[in-house]
Amino acid sequence: MQEALSGNVTYGSPRPDAPKSVQIAGIEKGSKNRYNNIWPYEHSRVKLEGVSGGGCDYINANHVRSNRSNKRYIATQGPIPATFPDFWSVVWQQDVRCIVMLTAETEGGQVKAHNYWEKGQYGYLRLEPLSEKRASLEPSRIHRYRERNSLDRRRSAVTSPSPTRQEQEQATQSPKGEQPYVIVRRFMLSNQQRPFEPVREITQLQYSHWPDFGAPAHPAHLLGLVEQCDAVVRSASGASSAGPDPPNARPVLVHCSAGCGRTGTFCTVDSVIDMMRRQRQTQREKSDRSARAGTPMDIDGETKPKEKSFFDSDNIPDYNYWQQREDIDLIEKTVEDFRLQRLSMVQSLRQFVLCYESVLEWLAEQKPRSA
Repeated sequence: MQEALSGNVTYGSPRPDAPKSVQIAGIEKGSKNRYNNIWPYEHSRVKLEGVSGGGCDYINANHVRSNRSNKRYIATQGPIPATFPDFWSVVWQQDVRCIVMLTAETEGGQVKAHNYWEKGQYGYLRLEPLSEKRASLEPSRIHRYRERNSLDRRRSAVTSPSPTRQEQEQATQSPKGEQPYVIVRRFMLSNQQRPFEPVREITQLQYSHWPDFGAPAHPAHLLGLVEQCDAVVRSASGASSAGPDPPNARPVLVHCSAGCGRTGTFCTVDSVIDMMRRQRQTQREKSDRSARAGTPMDIDGETKPKEKSFFDSDNIPDYNYWQQREDIDLIEKTVEDFRLQRLSMVQSLRQFVLCYESVLEWLAEQKPRSA
């Protein structure tokens, strides 16, 4: 990141003999950037398709994916009015069916995201709202989390609430004192340039109770949002299983305001949960093969096809070995992957800790099911 922001940045197509370096794009596209210090990396940026010669294919967005998961994301800034048509073009061109919005429109009197989902014409695309409702983030999970934390505090003889607890209590309630919820909006998106192509249903999930500067999201809320997103993705793909994502799944478009801190946190938790499902699936398959054979089977010698991503090179090692191990910090590895694909993914220490809290909460939820 320091190299990308230094004066050594190069632009344009790199020469074959040029040393590999991190490049950023869009510094000069001031009217298309919400902030003047968050730009996409060149090697992973999303490019608008069908741009005529001399046109601009720039949008402040990156393709994001961990090598250990099939989940794919487009991480982007909260659209600004100048980029509304570009935003919906990306949704159409990348066949996005689920949008996750991790911010309120305004926070502390500042606009964090403009209303890009109003009915209207966006370039060659027509957006028609279908419905809007609130969906619960499972309060029962929050209560179990509180009970466990309360028990731990009694054991440690804490007599007064700490700032951390105050922040957690604040995060479990909406500003109006209601149970936290996600707003589910459904739209129909049609392409005026392709009148005979079927219209597409797009679902937006907006979680507004996670301020940019303030108390972090509650782990239970974040897990509820992950589950809501999974449900939308499965519905759009026709899948019925709650297992790991299959290869070549559609990307989920995720944004907050800048498209890096809260966006990176959500993508990390979502991806790591998918990885753990893959681990469990691999372990079950290994156990089943051992049971059928009647003797333990050593599958360390088996080779599996190497997963590919948009930035793979011949020097990237096989990542599938981790499925046989439980001593690898998948959160750390995932954040490292994401930070190579978009600037400042998981931006603060609070957000980094929230990744661990959320995954631990998910593991605790799995124990009764596997017992």
